[in-house]
Amino acid sequence: MFEALLERAPMPAVGVGVFTAERVVSRGVARAEADAWWDLASLTKVLVTLPEALRLPLDAPLGSVWARASGKPVGAVTVRQLLSHTAGLPPTIPFFRTAASREEVVSMALESPVALTGRADYSDIGYLLAGELVRETRGLGLDALALSRSGLRFAPLPGPAVPTEQCPWRGRLVCGEVHDENAYAMGGVAGHAGAFGTLDLVTAAAQSWLGPAPPPFVSANPDGERFALGWWLHPARGIGGSTASVSGYGQAGFVGNRIWFEPDHGYGVVILSNRIHPTRAADRAPFTDWCDTLLTAVANQLR
Repeated sequence: MFEALLERAPMPAVGVGVFTAERVVSRGVARAEADAWWDLASLTKVLVTLPEALRLPLDAPLGSVWARASGKPVGAVTVRQLLSHTAGLPPTIPFFRTAASREEVVSMALESPVALTGRADYSDIGYLLAGELVRETRGLGLDALALSRSGLRFAPLPGPAVPTEQCPWRGRLVCGEVHDENAYAMGGVAGHAGAFGTLDLVTAAAQSWLGPAPPPFVSANPDGERFALGWWLHPARGIGGSTASVSGYGQAGFVGNRIWFEPDHGYGVVILSNRIHPTRAADRAPFTDWCDTLLTAVANQLR
């Protein structure tokens, strides 16, 4: 349905899936194998960590359910606050610069400063911790849980992968291993990043979240950001494009990925790309503009 738009995409490679709750309306990949594995970046938060974390006691302080958090700054934070970005944690901290192992990253994350003001501020650290809480309370890693739930994988991968950045820290092109440096320092499996998926697997995983209404509002901040548990609600930093409905919600990934749902109109869109190839310094505007064009075309077709 959108072949011409795919071919005009300014990203080196791109995949798009458009779906309703019952079927995949359109899917296409340009300049990558049809079954290639894409780094999902922060889509890991909502497709892997969120469904597992929702099984935990949402309003218990972490220190009461996780021995390692007891007595730490994050010990008073709840799972609900981690998932809704109201835990008062920093957006990110470059643990990878000094940490030599997964254990060191987790230990440093547990010492992260906390400012519990009730304000929502998007945080990778919150989902890093949520992923570790899931692993330690379930006795299974996120890699095993993801594979059994949705088929999404963490490296190593069973097939070809789409390259992301020529990483200055690692000194090589990143392909088939997680782009996010903190997740890489954790062995590639983390609650905030690290999952990979084919277009079909990601579309199916997203499709399972599409309901007749958006998830309930939980938190906001003066910048106009609104969150449910996990998902950004409209206006969602504009990731739904200029045609986004007030009921729309979704999530974005740094490498150039998006999921956007339009519950009032019964459809959703997955965009997978490697917009940071070969470098994250590239102008983001062409990617943003192209996504808006695509989302507008989908809206014109399905509304």
